[in-house]
Amino acid sequence: MATQKQAPFSCSGIAMATQEQAPLSCSGIAMDMKGTMERSKTFTLKKPETFSKKQRRMFQGPDLRRILRVFNELTDVHHYWAQHVTLDHPMDKTKVVITEERRKLTPAFHWKTIDLCQRGNYEDYGVLGSPCITSGKHYWEVDVSKKHAWVLGVYGEKYTLSNRMNFVRQGNNPQHVCTRFQPKYGYWVIGLESNSEYNAFLDSSSSNPLKLTLSLTVPPRRVGVLLDYDARTVSFFNVTNHGFLIYKFSSCSFSQNIYPYFNTMKCPNPLKLCSPSS
Repeated sequence: MATQKQAPFSCSGIAMATQEQAPLSCSGIAMDMKGTMERSKTFTLKKPETFSKKQRRMFQGPDLRRILRVFNELTDVHHYWAQHVTLDHPMDKTKVVITEERRKLTPAFHWKTIDLCQRGNYEDYGVLGSPCITSGKHYWEVDVSKKHAWVLGVYGEKYTLSNRMNFVRQGNNPQHVCTRFQPKYGYWVIGLESNSEYNAFLDSSSSNPLKLTLSLTVPPRRVGVLLDYDARTVSFFNVTNHGFLIYKFSSCSFSQNIYPYFNTMKCPNPLKLCSPSS
């Protein structure tokens, strides 16, 4: 097999290659820098745009650890689902309508009720639930998706039946139904007013309860209530928003008997007890 021999470089070829790869002379570099400086005189930087604080937005990613913790808590409370919780008929059956299965509550409007509603929230549309709770953990969920007002929680039996189920009148002026929503009167409740105002009702030195405003990023269509009798706590969960905790009452001075409490307020749409499978 024939092999091709490479011709050696000539001296002239080596010289030409060396000249092609030679760096620029000092005079050439100076001329190039001068041209660059001349071009930079015609170049101006634009001032960066500024935004007002109102226009500024900060993106905050989801707290995955918190989401996982809340999910685990909600999964845990489902173990204590009180499927046997039902609504009890009040003494005055003219104010509310309870379905036969005792799981849906609706106010019974009539002319007298409408007249009172125009003057304020004086009629009581609240009922207790069964069973009576004296120990352990109990959890239930309520559908509030069509409501613009509601009150949910628990009631501790501290007073006589007539006092706890009838609203109070002072002379010719009826007392607002919300005045009784205080832990010292046996109510550990939260509620919705005017379609957007979420409150926890706390003890107050005046006749009216102290309302603690609750900030909810997602309006709850379904609310979970967890009563831990032995730990003396009542917790409320926004089931619509992955079960995030809405509010928690701690160190509750429970009486011997505790009952679920439901108040449809003067909103005509129903409150509904949910089942675990729904």
